[in-house]
Amino acid sequence: MRTGTSGRWQRFAAGVLAVGLTAPTASAIAATGRASAIIIQAITVTETAPMSFAAVTPPPGGGMIVLTPAGTLSGSSGFVFYGTASPAAFHAHGAANYPASVSISTGNVVTGPGLAMQLATFAKTPANFDNAANLKFAIGATLTINPNQAPGEYAGTFAVTVNY
Repeated sequence: MRTGTSGRWQRFAAGVLAVGLTAPTASAIAATGRASAIIIQAITVTETAPMSFAAVTPPPGGGMIVLTPAGTLSGSSGFVFYGTASPAAFHAHGAANYPASVSISTGNVVTGPGLAMQLATFAKTPANFDNAANLKFAIGATLTINPNQAPGEYAGTFAVTVNY
């Protein structure tokens, strides 16, 4: 009758299992991460000249007139223009040689004695900051004149945003 060996085998087996089930030792190596940032000049924007469609005699049915960033004014048949039209002109200051993105608000109108007229489909000159960090650009637009628009002076605003 072997009573003492059975307990030894159990202890031996338990020891082998304990050694085999231990977690392997990890080998870790530390590294250093780096970070950097470039802070660029905040952009400032100033209107240097307002947009002007000058004076217009529209046909009774109304229509659209287009003012280009170069200052050319045109309209469908029946429009008569008086005076000198001019696009809006802006000056922005930012970071030298950076490209710029110019965006213009939507839903703009001009108001006066008659129905409001829609000011939309804005066009602008290309935008890049020069070596001195200056950006000069012009903006034209399309003005929709309603049928039988009441005579008088109309004015409105639009927002211009310049981003890098």
